[in-house]
Amino acid sequence: MKRFIIICLLAVLALPAFAVLELGPQLVAGNNDAEWLPLFAELGARRAVSSEFTEHRWFPFKKIPVVLKGVMRLSPGLGMSLGYVEPEKRVIIIDPRGLLLRDASGRQREIPVDPNAPAASTALLPILNFDWQKLDQAFQVYAAREGSDWRLDFVPRDPQLASTLGRITALGNGNMMRQLEFRRSAMQRVEIFIGETRQGVEFTPEENKAYFR
Repeated sequence: MKRFIIICLLAVLALPAFAVLELGPQLVAGNNDAEWLPLFAELGARRAVSSEFTEHRWFPFKKIPVVLKGVMRLSPGLGMSLGYVEPEKRVIIIDPRGLLLRDASGRQREIPVDPNAPAASTALLPILNFDWQKLDQAFQVYAAREGSDWRLDFVPRDPQLASTLGRITALGNGNMMRQLEFRRSAMQRVEIFIGETRQGVEFTPEENKAYFR
């Protein structure tokens, strides 16, 4: 079960590498960091978002990644869903209640939040929402910038969460996130490359039912 959960969480999580990838990120200096807090405020102010994505899953026993494609939907009130279309249709939903997996036939498997343990699934929501107050509580945040390109690294403060999630890196340009990487080791990681994005989306009731809960 633990391995299954880890794989699902890594799946939640390209564009060409940003030059900022080569920079050494520096620790964000809390609520008084005048350089970075405006970016978090700008990113956190976004309304609902819909983005096409390509996901690369790297495993120790394979020399090439497993490639998946789909649409990521992020709703401030409902959480995030990954609607996979290739190689098979299925949906992964992350919200404050935990993790929900839904296959093409509508069958569901739920992994609820454990109140006695740090929840890796819900820990991702502050990153996706760029909620600085919650991020500062759960992660050490490191940042680097070159021109309009930026990089943010999130290191869980909780040791148990750190062993599950590893280091999470987000890369973007301006007010748009372009790439997410979940790295547990040099041989096991997930890269999500974000393509065409629509901001301020109003999901229909049918979309809410199909891609959220």
